[in-house]
Amino acid sequence: MSTTMSITAKVHQGILAKADRLFRNDDAGVWVELLQNARRAVATTVDVSIDDSQSRPGTCSITIHDNGVGISDFQALLSLGGSGWEGETQAKEDPAGMGFFALCRSEVQVHSGNHSVHLSPDVFLGKDAAQIVEMAETVKGTRICFTRDSSKAALISSLQQVSEFCPLAVFLDGEQLPHRDFLEGALHRELIDGIEVGFATSFTHGWSTYHDKNWNFYGARIDYAVASIDGFFPPGQVSPASLHARFNVLETSRVKLQLPDRRAIIEDEFLKSFLRKARAAAYRFFEKQERHTLPFKSWREAKELGIILPESACLLYTWHASPPDDGLEPLFDYPERKLLSDCNGIMLVANDVTNEHTIEGALNSGASLLTPLYKEEPQFAGYSWYDALPKIADSEVLIDGTPFDEWRKSSQERPQRIDLQLTVEDPAGSSHQIRLPALIHVESSSDECEFVAVRQSPWDNDDMAGPFSVLEFLVNATFLASDDWGEADSWETQHDSYEEDIERRVNAYFRGPRATLLAILRKAIEWEADRLATELNVNEIRFTRDSEHQWHVKLIDAQPLPRH
Repeated sequence: MSTTMSITAKVHQGILAKADRLFRNDDAGVWVELLQNARRAVATTVDVSIDDSQSRPGTCSITIHDNGVGISDFQALLSLGGSGWEGETQAKEDPAGMGFFALCRSEVQVHSGNHSVHLSPDVFLGKDAAQIVEMAETVKGTRICFTRDSSKAALISSLQQVSEFCPLAVFLDGEQLPHRDFLEGALHRELIDGIEVGFATSFTHGWSTYHDKNWNFYGARIDYAVASIDGFFPPGQVSPASLHARFNVLETSRVKLQLPDRRAIIEDEFLKSFLRKARAAAYRFFEKQERHTLPFKSWREAKELGIILPESACLLYTWHASPPDDGLEPLFDYPERKLLSDCNGIMLVANDVTNEHTIEGALNSGASLLTPLYKEEPQFAGYSWYDALPKIADSEVLIDGTPFDEWRKSSQERPQRIDLQLTVEDPAGSSHQIRLPALIHVESSSDECEFVAVRQSPWDNDDMAGPFSVLEFLVNATFLASDDWGEADSWETQHDSYEEDIERRVNAYFRGPRATLLAILRKAIEWEADRLATELNVNEIRFTRDSEHQWHVKLIDAQPLPRH
């Protein structure tokens, strides 16, 4: 005959022996727990004094006195997991009954009403009992005196940090500590499920763009990342900003915190639901704005939440080819963000379009598309204005009518003609092609600088004077610093070496051997040599050689000026 047995969860007495491991034992954590208990006792003010111990260097004696309702049951102080709070406090705050154990490493004296008790670390750990003593002095509220191994400066600093956003008036040695609004700077606020939500481009106090401690639990701050919302236009500005959120928790029972010291948020169904409501609050703010540049997925999310927003404004970057190395400045221009009132007559360029430097080189040496080019912005795909724009999706380079990859296998002669065949995707889903003449083509994706220019190009002269610097063009399109050069080679060293190599190749390609030699020799006379030649009245330097590699240098003095 089988029997059925049942089991239930319980707390073992041995947990008390490990109570000193429940908290991190940092100064801020102690203040958080003490101020929280005072607030739950309906206190409005808390007086604190901190004094260096005369007998134990590195230790402080602390007194904290609140004007709350006091302690009716001292046993609740040591009931791990039993808070003693009842009624509305229990419902709104979900107290864990562990906070007072943050003092378990200290000698603690608690005085409330006309009773007092001394709690040692052994008492907290269940190794000893404490006696409640009746006192002649009656203390209104609760007064706690305890010792702590910390410096006075550190304790004051952490108290100021915790009390800054705590709803209690905290006094240190009679002087009130600064108290601030956690959401100050918010452009929009809403109270959702007992949590006040604020949205701002930046908050006034204690705010950081990165790793902001964006949740405030009555002075205890937690960093729980919530994605910002891009696309907000501050009034009077033409550039959008990101909207960040902060959360001031007024009813702590709503959002669950990791126990015992509440340093992290539990990710449960309530939190998911709340964050969705917070997103809706942000979109209600966008609903009141003149314009926005929300990504289409955000616009769609707002619609799913019941908020119908107008389509995004037409905000695009002008298109320019990007150097492969971030340290280089673009040769022709930086992309410029523009807010367009009318998107008609413009064309997008795909972010992964091939031959982008050849395209921009062609457009800056005589070729024209007769339409402004703008950078592809995939986050706007879905808006009607964006989907109606044509886009250059691909390109192919033709050398004398032959695709470049085929041409370079069979010919090293400079071509008569270079063409770019651009594939343009139309809004209806079809595509068409456009041909542009080019004077030079560079393989931007190659591991080395590979280029070809038409015969009798503008750069085929001693000065290589053309519509733009062909040397800068090639370096800009192909240079990429690499760690493979070794630790001793800086970005500047790599760049200078690469530029010298490209310059030699460009000289040989456009100038020929004689012009290249002259160009090298012109650069051979450095500033110091020129200064000395002037000082010595030398106006001619003659190089002669008597063998294949043996050169002799002769300095020719300038003719003396005639005397009058």
